[in-house]
Parts: sequence; structure tokens; C-alpha cells
Amino acid sequence: MNMDSKTFTEKYYIDRSKQNTVKWQRGRKLKALPLWVADMDFKDDERVIEKLEEFIRFGDYGYNNLPEDYYKVYNNYQLERNGITYKQEHIRFTRGAVDALHQLVCALTEKGDAILINTPLYPPFKGTISSTKRKVVESKMINENGHFVLNYKDIEKKIIRNKVKMLMLCSPHNPLGRVFSKAELEKLFALCKKNKVIIVADEVHGDIIMKGHSFTPALSLKKYQNNIISINAVSKTFSLAVYSHCHVVIPNNSLRKKFIAYQQSIHAGSVNAFNALASYYNFQYGKEWLDSVNELIYENYCYFKDKLSAYLKMCDLEGSYLLFVNLAPYCGEMSGADFLLEKCHLLVNPGESFDPDYRSWVRINLATSPANIRKAVKTILKQIKENSL
Repeated sequence: MNMDSKTFTEKYYIDRSKQNTVKWQRGRKLKALPLWVADMDFKDDERVIEKLEEFIRFGDYGYNNLPEDYYKVYNNYQLERNGITYKQEHIRFTRGAVDALHQLVCALTEKGDAILINTPLYPPFKGTISSTKRKVVESKMINENGHFVLNYKDIEKKIIRNKVKMLMLCSPHNPLGRVFSKAELEKLFALCKKNKVIIVADEVHGDIIMKGHSFTPALSLKKYQNNIISINAVSKTFSLAVYSHCHVVIPNNSLRKKFIAYQQSIHAGSVNAFNALASYYNFQYGKEWLDSVNELIYENYCYFKDKLSAYLKMCDLEGSYLLFVNLAPYCGEMSGADFLLEKCHLLVNPGESFDPDYRSWVRINLATSPANIRKAVKTILKQIKENSL
């Protein structure tokens, strides 16, 4: 049974303001409420913490393997949550999703190859392509009154024109909060298969899904799985960023061999057994916690939207805890992020970091206490009303 948001907050919200956490340390320095970095302000389920404490107290810090039932526990979680299981031999490990993107690009493409992304998009996608000397090809998402959709005609045109080798898909999408439907994914995957494009799907936000929406794992579309690589982890799900642990699922035997060869060439790919434990225990004990945090995030979103949608345009939040908001009517010559920092003492992610055309937009992290969201809304409303006078 899910906890209501008040009970969940009382039990799991933690005051990180004096800690070394990236999100709150910068907020402390700027004297602003931090609603930026994509992690949560909640501690983990107490059973997970107890299990990790047991490991630490026992004191065996030598070389460790994964728990013998790791893959079974992982797949039980995936089956219950997302209706899918993954073959053990298809799974490789990296330290995180960005690390996985980098390794996949290096392993499966050559310098100068074109890689397509759908913007606005989480900056490391573009950064990975550029830093590895590949060619960035952008297809801008179409904004249909806060509901962003893929531009299939533009995607195919650019794939053909640039001889695109790989498409990086962020699903659910960061920062747009889109959870692509099965029909949307099928249309995109068919287009990629026709043009022999490898699809790399970053699905790390796949467990944070809002009411009325359901997540379709890329590899559940079996007709296309020979073209698809899934990056999945519960680092966002349970806020486990400090435990660097990520799965890269590659059904295509040829692509997987290339990836393994690359990992071996850079002495990567071996799993950190301690880092994996946090995921392993959350697969077993985190269900109620996750259902409750999803409810809380949805309530925070509904509150934000109810109070501010009459004044500000924002994306429909379908998945993730990251809300993309446009401050254009009020920020003037300032960027949206600078406006919120200077006028409202709120620290958020600037829209221009996702795409230069989105300077008036900001990404707001809703995975915090309702009190923090109410405080943010109150200060934004105050500035809106003052600017409207």
C-alpha cells in the first residue's frame, strides 16, 4: 500500500543543505533553493540501508562477485515493473548512462560518423558525440502546446542526407518529460531499421512514470531488437548516483562482441560488486518506496501546474521528475535560469544547456518535499504579479 505524500515526506525526506551533495552545496553557496541536479531529496528504503550496513559491518572489502541470484532478482523486478526480462548473456555493465553512451559510440562507430539526437536534450548526449570526434546531427522535437513529438520526416531526411550510423534516444525524455508510446517507438524504429541505423535507448528514467502513462521498454519491440541497445539502471529510480552501476543490454551478437572488445581494450566492463548491491536490494525491497515517490512527484507536478499554468507554458509531465517550463513572458532579456536565481532565489537547470533556442526555458526538479515546491511556486507567483503590474 502506497504512503500518502505527507507520511512519505516525514519518513524519507532528508535535509541535505549542509552536506557535500552537489545539488545543495551549490544552492548553499548561491543562497538559493536548489531544484536542479537530477537526484532526489529522499533517503532509501530502510531495508536497503540495513542490508548495505550489514555488508559494511562484515568488513569483507576484497574482490567480490555479484550475488549469485543477481540476474534473477533484476529480471523479476523488470518483469513486474516493465513487463520485460533480459538474457544474462546480453548484459554488460558500465559506471553510468553517460559512460555507456561514450563506450557505445567508441565501440560501434568511427570518427566522422554521424549520430542523430532529438533536441532539446540532456547535454551529455551531444557532448559525447562531439568529444569522440563524431558528427552531431540534430532533429528538433515539435512543440504541440507543451506536448513535444518526434519529427519523423526530418529524422529520415537527415538520416539519409548525413548517412547516420546511430540514433541516441532518451526515453523517457530529459528534459521534456515525454514517455513515448509504443506506436511512436515502432514508427521510429522501423525508420531506423530501414536505414540500418543503430538505436541506443537511454531508459534510466523508465521507472518514474506519471498517472495515465505507461513506459514501453525499447527492447520489448522484439521485431526491432537486433537494431536496439538499451541502457537501463535504477540510479534515477532510487537516487543512487553515488553507486555507479548501469546495465547495457545488447541482443545483437555482432554489436555485443564489438562492445566487449572495446571494453577489454580500455580495461572496463568489470562490475563493481559493492556498487551493484544498492540496485540489487532495491530490486527486492523498493517497490512500495517507488510507488510512493511516484505519487509524491505527481502531486508536486499537479500543484505546480495548477498554480502556474495560467501564467507559464510548460511541458506535460509524463515521465521523470523533471519539468520543463518557459518563463518567456517574464524574464525579458535575462535567461529563464538567471531570472529565477536573481529574482526568486531558485537554482534550476538553464534551458539553453539543452538547446540554444530554449534560453527562456528552465528544467525544474520535482523530486523534493511538497514544502519546497510550494516555496518555489510562491516566489515565482510573487515575481509574476510584480512584473504584471
